[in-house]
Amino acid sequence: MPLSDARLFHVNVNCSDLARSRRFYTEGLGLQVGARTAPGETQPGVAFGLERARWDASILLGPRGYDGGAIDLLEWQVPAPAGAPPAGLVETGFQRLGLRVPDLDATIARVEALGGRVWSEPFGHALVDGGEIRLVLVGDPDGTAIELIEGGESTVSFAAITCADLDRSCAFYGSLGFREVARYPSDNQDGSHLRVDGPVAMDEVVLTAPGGGEVLVMLVGFRIPRCVAGAARAANTVGMWRVAFLVADLDAAVAELARHRVDTISAPVTMSMGPNLPRLRLVCFRGPDHEVVELIERPTS
Repeated sequence: MPLSDARLFHVNVNCSDLARSRRFYTEGLGLQVGARTAPGETQPGVAFGLERARWDASILLGPRGYDGGAIDLLEWQVPAPAGAPPAGLVETGFQRLGLRVPDLDATIARVEALGGRVWSEPFGHALVDGGEIRLVLVGDPDGTAIELIEGGESTVSFAAITCADLDRSCAFYGSLGFREVARYPSDNQDGSHLRVDGPVAMDEVVLTAPGGGEVLVMLVGFRIPRCVAGAARAANTVGMWRVAFLVADLDAAVAELARHRVDTISAPVTMSMGPNLPRLRLVCFRGPDHEVVELIERPTS
């Protein structure tokens, strides 16, 4: 299996103001700061498709710490933050971030006070087992789309990708060892809760990483309306840019990617994460809709 031990480590969210966004995700959504990555010097940015790279970031965690997945909330310094998150959920590429919260109504009350925006009233979503969950879509202070799901402690749940061809994307991730665990068809005559004018029909395919873990990848295919093809986004673009997976042997993982004809943005590189943190060896590649996947070799010390 190409990436047999890969576990989702974090979902990267680029922001324009780290202090403002950190307050939103901690005071508003209930996450905790686990670490700060802030390299003191500018480094070559080839791994991210950049000439140079320097950033300041907070790693945000739920109650299970790094075992439960994290958000890499990052403000670029070199180059400066640019652009904005996708204008709508139907644009291909990274679409939304899923977070569980214990009290949906209390969280909604904090969202706008901390610079975010609530898209609609909360609504119910039927599950394939006959149950139902209560959720709502909101935007963070930069407009990154977040799905808040009621139930359990505050924790990262999933990263969603809008796919131009759902079958193609399922085959791509399946070839890398991701496993389908659920599939949710959804049809609604009123798509306003998703900021879609008129009816909406889509299929959501939930995948677990080859090495397991609690944070999931969700592939989304729209039947109505048709999705809008998005261009590849630069690494310093505001919004979700990559999901990072930990692997034990990066060279073996890259060799398997090559065997499956998956090109990496660069050869593996080693980068500083900042004072008192281990240097990380990593590589990035793009999925079928230009979404970026990062592989990080587990540090040995």
